[in-house]
Amino acid sequence: MVAEDQARNIFIRRLTLACDRAGIEPHGRQATLAAALGVTPKAVSKWFNGEAMPRRAKLQALAALVEAPGDWLLGYGEEERAAPRLPSGENRRPAAYRVELLDVQASAGPGCLMVSDVVDTLRAIEYAPEQARALFGQRPCDTVKVITVRGDSMAGTLDPGDHIFLDMNVNRFDGDGIYVFVFGKTLHVKRLQMRKNALLVLSDNPLYKEWTIDENDEDQFFIMAKVLLRQTVSNKRLA
Repeated sequence: MVAEDQARNIFIRRLTLACDRAGIEPHGRQATLAAALGVTPKAVSKWFNGEAMPRRAKLQALAALVEAPGDWLLGYGEEERAAPRLPSGENRRPAAYRVELLDVQASAGPGCLMVSDVVDTLRAIEYAPEQARALFGQRPCDTVKVITVRGDSMAGTLDPGDHIFLDMNVNRFDGDGIYVFVFGKTLHVKRLQMRKNALLVLSDNPLYKEWTIDENDEDQFFIMAKVLLRQTVSNKRLA
């Protein structure tokens, strides 16, 4: 147990150091890593507080993101040694704009149970740079993810089976709009609207009643992302 705790402490220390060297700012660091790696902020939080270690596939992706060898993050080699840096700038970016489709279904209904902190990538959707700019503006591709809608509470705006494109950098209420959020243990996609000191949760399907999230709910409420557009036969911009 002592050795395991020591290994996790080394990992935390080196991951923090690598993030600093890679220019990943402490403010919003967990959300940034989660969005880029396709995991939840809660999973990244566990890496930083020593509750868990990333799986091998995620470790490799994490190492590339923070520009440090995976074995160095795990404790091999001298801690003072500067980790090798990857080439910076545009040379690191692929010609195509790649957006990952995640193995996640957000409920436009009563809510989907969150069963895992780790989210798998099903496939990547590629866009030409010009098309990507028209759809996503200047957002980096690692901050845009795609998930699938489940349920009919947003019918007419988001239908069951639709793919929705998310801005993973939005992790707090950023004006009225459609968000993907966790409430308790369930994942939702709903319209959020500020009303005095509470958030009103709205469904576009009139069969579903509105409900509210207030300051007493803060410890069980977390915004994962804001919905940018949906994809069925055509794209429909939402923000």
